[in-house]
Amino acid sequence: MDMFERMRSRARALWRAGRKGQKLSSLWRFENWANEGTEDHHIARAKYGDGLIPAPIGMHQELTRRQMEEHPPEGPDPSNPLERKGRLALGLADIAECVADGLRQIGEKLIEEARTGARDLDAGADIDSEFATVMRLFSGRLMEIELSRTLDLKE
Repeated sequence: MDMFERMRSRARALWRAGRKGQKLSSLWRFENWANEGTEDHHIARAKYGDGLIPAPIGMHQELTRRQMEEHPPEGPDPSNPLERKGRLALGLADIAECVADGLRQIGEKLIEEARTGARDLDAGADIDSEFATVMRLFSGRLMEIELSRTLDLKE
């Protein structure tokens, strides 16, 4: 799937949410994170690895949607190390996109507040605790995968 197909897939997902009456600022549903629980997300999908990250429910739903709609079709051998590492890389990329989108949203809010004359950082947009937790978990999971190689890639 190329970049344009991914954008179309995301536009369709936003359209479907709108048809259901949902008003979303993004597919990640950042606005709901403070009021919803978390679910464990298989970074590479369950059949391709045991790597988990706790994610807010809205984030988990979008990560799963991306795995199902945007990632390549499943190969014939889920134990193939290349397929497993590839699925892990795509899952980590999706999480990195969530972090980037969240930081972009915060940056845009801060700049908008500055344009209205605000100068007080304490009163401005902030990284809420749920988003900070996701960034911390993502960073920790990356380090765990990279440094300790704890992800089991064997049959």
